[in-house]
Amino acid sequence: MSESRTRKPSVIKKRFPWGWVVLGLLGLGALGAMMAAKGGPVSVSVSAPTVFKAGERNPMVTASGYLVARTRATLSSKVLGRVSWLGVQEGSRVVKGQILARLESPDLAAARDQVQAQLDQAKVDLDRAEKLRVLGIQDAATVDRLRSQKLTLEAQLAYQNALLDSMELRAPFSGVVTQKLSEVGETVAPGSAGGANAINAVLVMADFDTLEVEVEVNEASIAKLQRGMPAEIRVDALDGQGLRSVLKGRLREIYPSSNRQKAVVIVRVAFVEKDPLLVPDMGAKVTFLGDPYLQDVVVLGREQVKKQDGKAFAWVVENGLAVQKFVSIQAENPVGLEVKDLPRDAMLIVAPPESLKPGAKVRVKNG
Repeated sequence: MSESRTRKPSVIKKRFPWGWVVLGLLGLGALGAMMAAKGGPVSVSVSAPTVFKAGERNPMVTASGYLVARTRATLSSKVLGRVSWLGVQEGSRVVKGQILARLESPDLAAARDQVQAQLDQAKVDLDRAEKLRVLGIQDAATVDRLRSQKLTLEAQLAYQNALLDSMELRAPFSGVVTQKLSEVGETVAPGSAGGANAINAVLVMADFDTLEVEVEVNEASIAKLQRGMPAEIRVDALDGQGLRSVLKGRLREIYPSSNRQKAVVIVRVAFVEKDPLLVPDMGAKVTFLGDPYLQDVVVLGREQVKKQDGKAFAWVVENGLAVQKFVSIQAENPVGLEVKDLPRDAMLIVAPPESLKPGAKVRVKNG
């Protein structure tokens, strides 16, 4: 018998499905972890409610804006000329009447000197003619002509001096130079329009004693404001400076006009107390304050107040459990909602999840 006939058929060995076993175990482990997590505590962040003590003023309206100087000017020359001298730089403090710049004026000075010389000679001629008139040698007509000539030259000299004065740029008020728009050697001309972008202007200065905040208040809130009401001013540049970061102010003016595109009204707030770091165009936020609170008031953020069947409530943590605390909303201010029936030391849940249920176990996150 041949070799092929005597060979026994091969046996196919089957391996145990370990891969499927491992996948099954992993799935069971994940399912168990999910079940455990579902029954475990929910991690939440907590915060204390805001409390306004009796005597503190009620915040009415909040608005943002910028610092501006009520007294501000762009200085241009009165005549066409070239700058020959500039005595200030940005940041220079000047007093009213101080000479800030001069224009080249040799021709005007020469013309003034010429008129001065003619006037001096006219005075001598008139004095001589008057003496001769007393002696009867000079006639009255000649004396009158010389006196008229003297008066004419005095008027011309005053005109020449006025022209020379116009070649000097003087400070119209005491303040600080905020911009230098021209340099020595540049030709400048009388400004036809004001503002920091005036063509051929020389300097921009402002009186820092008149610094105030200009804010835009929504038309719907303007009825809550009135002149003289107190305000708190927070300047961005002073953020994090402790007590310096909040400055006292008062509402100085409500502009009698409205912006129809933005539906806002411009309001100016004067500083009651200032900081030496304040300069124009800094960003600021103003909170207008109403009457003082008669008793302590608890205020919640709008996102912390929920509604159920028309009733307002807030989520708090008590003994490791999530609890619904029903509250009564008394009023609203820029900080949030004024409520009753909530302890001031309550542990409010920040941004509670929608799936949170009353009595659910919670774990407060650290930090």
